[in-house]
Amino acid sequence: MRKLLEPSLYYFSVVAQAGSLTAATDRLGLTVSALSRHISKLEDDIGVPLFDRHARGMELSHAGRVLLRHAQRSLVDAQSVVDEIQGEEHQRLRTIRIACTEGYAFDFLPRSMGAFLAAHPEALVELEVVPADVAHQMLLAGMASIALGFSFAAEPGVHAHLTLPAPVVALLREGHPLAAQKAVSLQDIAAYPVLLQDAGTTNRQLFDIACNVAGLEIVPRVTSRYVGALYRFVQTIPGAVLPSGYLSVAQRLEQDGLVARPFDTELLRQRRMQIKTLARRQLAPLPALCLDWLIGDLNRIAASPGFREMAPAVVA
Repeated sequence: MRKLLEPSLYYFSVVAQAGSLTAATDRLGLTVSALSRHISKLEDDIGVPLFDRHARGMELSHAGRVLLRHAQRSLVDAQSVVDEIQGEEHQRLRTIRIACTEGYAFDFLPRSMGAFLAAHPEALVELEVVPADVAHQMLLAGMASIALGFSFAAEPGVHAHLTLPAPVVALLREGHPLAAQKAVSLQDIAAYPVLLQDAGTTNRQLFDIACNVAGLEIVPRVTSRYVGALYRFVQTIPGAVLPSGYLSVAQRLEQDGLVARPFDTELLRQRRMQIKTLARRQLAPLPALCLDWLIGDLNRIAASPGFREMAPAVVA
């Protein structure tokens, strides 16, 4: 910890423990004369001798003993500071900070990151579930390393590592009257209980625009900001329809007795999902591995037949 101490104080502590200038030079790599100058300067600054000099060597004076206790405490404090800094830096390099919209936090990220953490037990994950615009701001502010969200156009200051179509689709229970159709229209679902997210989501924004263009007013039976609650409602309310993203729930539909059907409205196919990092910023090794892992998982879902059925015009 010598670099955190004033040099003369560190040299003094070594001489005090060695018992002579000659013995201390081997440890410090200084000449006797250079070391003697440092000790003399320190004594001049303090104004009292730190050593009683004898032919047999050097013994600490009373002032020297007081100063040595201070130097030893300083070394311990310096070591604690360095340990804290290094510990925090090590934890920082292990921590993967992800910002995402709620749809990805519902199923995709727990599955994908669960497998990643099993493969990389040293990793720590901090997940922030926020609106898409907030995820973008968190990247710009350095509060997140990776962001997953939806967008309609390029965003400044970030680099999109993967862009995939993310159309709004209709989630239905198996056996629903509309489940037999290859695609559904807004007019089709208007006859059933419709479940919608809050107005601040890209999902809801697209849906409202599409209804406005079609001259159709659909009053939702249930509105919530929580995708998880809406997902359970579509399972429990007879005939319910949930306009939703597909990527975020693709891996659990079958086990939950649900199906997805694309809308025949082009507006509802305009959304894109992106996985992003801050532009011109290199990720630490572990977050970089995580980024590649997430991209791989998303690409596997995008390559599935079910995904291609949801957005045939976009994917083709």
